[in-house]
Amino acid sequence: MGSVKVTKDLENKTLIIEYVANGPVEKVWRAYADKDWFEKWWGPEGWETTAKEFDFREGGRIHYDMHCVDKNQGEWYDQHAWGVMRIKEIDEHHSLTFEDVFSDETGETDVNMPIMESSVELTEEDGRTKITTRTTAQTVEQLEEILKMGVVEGWSSQLAKLDVLIG
Repeated sequence: MGSVKVTKDLENKTLIIEYVANGPVEKVWRAYADKDWFEKWWGPEGWETTAKEFDFREGGRIHYDMHCVDKNQGEWYDQHAWGVMRIKEIDEHHSLTFEDVFSDETGETDVNMPIMESSVELTEEDGRTKITTRTTAQTVEQLEEILKMGVVEGWSSQLAKLDVLIG
């Protein structure tokens, strides 16, 4: 697994995560755009993801459930974390912009949790793909909340799962 570079820009309420995946951009793109591939890597280690709805297109949405199956994760074991990605823009094999919200199992937004806007940029370099993810919160407090929730650690382990998938 490559190293994850994290930049916290509190002034702009943005978290930037950079990673170079060990595979071509077509495979990394497929990991976002294909339901079966998405379910194999989305979410941190020890969690399994199931997409209840998968409509990968501009204006579409992905409603997913992350279920903790790792008994070593203590109180998180057997917990579910529901989310919805509302896809805003797609530039195939290059970029993706979406709003990411916590939800319940029906897809209703959890208004007590942060709402994040994310953009993903993919750049191929010598058969490997640089992934730059910029996540912006509505407030500095929301950004600090997701940092406390372990978003950096979750993304890091999720990217390791991505490398296994595309490898």
